[in-house]
Amino acid sequence: MPRLPRWVIFTALVVILTLGALFSLAVATARQSFPEYSGDVVLPGLTGSVEVLRDSYGVPHIYADNPEDLFEAQGYVQASDRFYEMDFRRHLAAGRLSELYGPSQIEADSYIRTLGWRRVAEQELTLLSASTRRYLDAYASGVNAYIRGKEARHLSLEYSVLDLKGLEYQPEEWTAADSLSWLKVVAWNLGSNLNQEAELGVMTAKVGARRANELYPSYPFEDFEPIVTRGTVAGEAFDPSAGRVSARPAPSGLTQDQLRRASSMLSTLNRIDEITQVLGSSVMAQIGSNTWVASGAHTASGKAMLSSDAHLATSIPSALSQVGLHCRTLSKECPFDVSGFSFTSIPGVVIGKNTKIAWGLSTSYVDVQDLYLEEVVGDTVRKGKSFTPLEIRTELISVLGEEQPRSFLVRTSPHGPLLSDVSPSLQRVGAAGVEPGSQPYAVALSWVGLTPARSMDAIMAIDAAGNFEQFRAAAKLLSAPSQNLIYADVEGNIGYQLPGDVPIRSQGDGRMPAPGWDTSYDWGSRIPFAELPYAYNPPGGFIVAANQQVIGRQYPYKLGSEFSYGWRSQQLIDRLAASPPLSIDSAEQLFYDNTIRVAADVVPALLKIKVNDPWVRDGQQTLVGWDYSADSTSAAAAYFNVVFHNILKLTFRDEMPEELWPAGGDRWYAVVSSLMKSPRSRWWDDVNTPDRIEVREDILLAALTQGRKEITSLMSRDVDEWQWGKLHRATLRNSTLGESGVGLVERLFNRGDYQVGGGPAVVNAMGYDDRTGYQVVTAPTMRMLVDLGDLDRSRWVNQSGVSGHAFFRNYDDQTELWATDRMWPFVSSRPAVDGRMVNQLRLTAGG
Repeated sequence: MPRLPRWVIFTALVVILTLGALFSLAVATARQSFPEYSGDVVLPGLTGSVEVLRDSYGVPHIYADNPEDLFEAQGYVQASDRFYEMDFRRHLAAGRLSELYGPSQIEADSYIRTLGWRRVAEQELTLLSASTRRYLDAYASGVNAYIRGKEARHLSLEYSVLDLKGLEYQPEEWTAADSLSWLKVVAWNLGSNLNQEAELGVMTAKVGARRANELYPSYPFEDFEPIVTRGTVAGEAFDPSAGRVSARPAPSGLTQDQLRRASSMLSTLNRIDEITQVLGSSVMAQIGSNTWVASGAHTASGKAMLSSDAHLATSIPSALSQVGLHCRTLSKECPFDVSGFSFTSIPGVVIGKNTKIAWGLSTSYVDVQDLYLEEVVGDTVRKGKSFTPLEIRTELISVLGEEQPRSFLVRTSPHGPLLSDVSPSLQRVGAAGVEPGSQPYAVALSWVGLTPARSMDAIMAIDAAGNFEQFRAAAKLLSAPSQNLIYADVEGNIGYQLPGDVPIRSQGDGRMPAPGWDTSYDWGSRIPFAELPYAYNPPGGFIVAANQQVIGRQYPYKLGSEFSYGWRSQQLIDRLAASPPLSIDSAEQLFYDNTIRVAADVVPALLKIKVNDPWVRDGQQTLVGWDYSADSTSAAAAYFNVVFHNILKLTFRDEMPEELWPAGGDRWYAVVSSLMKSPRSRWWDDVNTPDRIEVREDILLAALTQGRKEITSLMSRDVDEWQWGKLHRATLRNSTLGESGVGLVERLFNRGDYQVGGGPAVVNAMGYDDRTGYQVVTAPTMRMLVDLGDLDRSRWVNQSGVSGHAFFRNYDDQTELWATDRMWPFVSSRPAVDGRMVNQLRLTAGG
């Protein structure tokens, strides 16, 4: 190498030293917000003493004599670990991000204020049981005990960075409504099908209903089993052993011309909805979970075993945090001895185990949202043949750096808020492309989560449940989000319950926007809880709920249409059915199954393509004999994913608007799998080549060729150097400053660049956005395996760590375990917790 000039070396050294100094300053600044794990602290709200025991991973196990002290301590501990995350979450939920981050967040705040999450949360407070309200207040008291008297920079490093932007900020006290507001965000993220309705409406307007529906295939019952394989409604209750009946069809109510009038508006709504998907990503179809439960007939111990891993956006800190909440003496007055994963901001545990039962969650994808096109004239909206007034309120948004708040009007129709009023830009978009003399439609949203309910009561009741009857009674209180609830108990019983408010539609099927002026499309009642599907000790001895269709065609109600197509669930079903009795070790291996099932539908056709170019043929040959496993070292997996990306690009981008280009995931696996059976489908044809009509073989050859070029540019000309993990990498990003665009700031908060296996619609669900590359954007945010034969033999791992403090030892100490397919002991009994304890904090009453 030629020698560099001295001035270049000198400049480089100055830059390195400067960056090093800044980095050291950042570390020193970060340390001032680190929490104390040991010692004695006085909490004014306590009535007795509380112990907080932490293991080497910093997981807190909290011991108290009454629930109020228990949840006050949880609030204190979670604030010490992750207050910035909690503060961000409440600002997001209330539509107040502009106060922290400035004008860039005004559109997001406007959208969230229009939805009104905070307003609904405040209304829910009056519906909750007296005990839950006390627990929320106790949790808030604990949070406030931690933050009171501290400057923001002493609470988290992020505030010090924001100070550089001119944020002069002192956090306000926490309230019960702050907790409920975050629960509303969770419900939105895990129960939103707004995107699907908007996309299907746009594509129907563009290519017609028949071709648009080809992009949303029906659930393939012949290939993939639903969660509940038998039973239906009999009389006024669900009967798990009842015979089959026919489901009724539901017609759509809008013409292609009407949808075309609204297509520009729907496209915009689809894009802006991504603002609020903080638990998800732009690949919302990949949000979900794997859960399964097996009875003792399938385990070596003869006792039940339960598995759960939630698939959300990759982030640091991860979306969930580990905690143990223990009443020293269990009683009716103090019924909690529960450990698992919680949402910071909310008391209790959302996925976990107590001394009697364990449970896991997966998104049910029941359809609890509908878009309505509304005919609005002035401040009135058409209802039948007449017009009724819209409900109107004024919202004020305070903006960092601005003296006066900005105001805007929120208008609400009988169906819900007009999302098309969010900003002037949306109004202009809505008018674009409308025929002269035609009035653009407004768009309103109906969502069950906008009706105040008692979902917080459900969390508390599940944490204290001791059998399936109590578990179902708790689930009845869960309005939103609707989740697949998987259950097991120490007596050997296993079960499943679908909870949630699910609307009954007299007209329409909820898949596309409905005509708001036609009252026959209004929601009627909700499906009674007694008629929702459940299973208890099914004959097969196991249940898998991995976001697939909930129940078969025999069920009389329409539950939804955006279920996972079964690639993950059927892989788990097949493996459980064929497995020898499960040990804790063999059960853990199921988390890491990398099989790409759709490859069996695509690879044989790829291998039949005649390839003349030997360079391309070398790539094609990597698929010969491939077992369809997406291991991180696999050359075949790397080439297949790149070729599949090019199949999506070459087949669909020519006829779809850019904002709807395929993002990948299991729906697109299902679309391509279906099209493989139709070699001359119009989708194969490239409309940009009017002089010829392409068929399947043309596109597959082009995809093999383009894929060979792409993988060479990304990795190597030598196929022996190809590895899926070199393309498919996981970096955990802080959800706010970790995406600031400032490299130095991002390096302070983001962690890792791990080569991983798996992929979208794979049990090891490391999803990526096909439009932007192969970087992991959704993944298991946690993994939990519970052995009901010996609860202390259970295992778990988190995506990051329990701490939200960059540079603290528990910030990312579980990430390497997570990325390299490992777990660690999940203990919960007092002797086992004592055996792993490395720190003890004593909280006492006083002051």
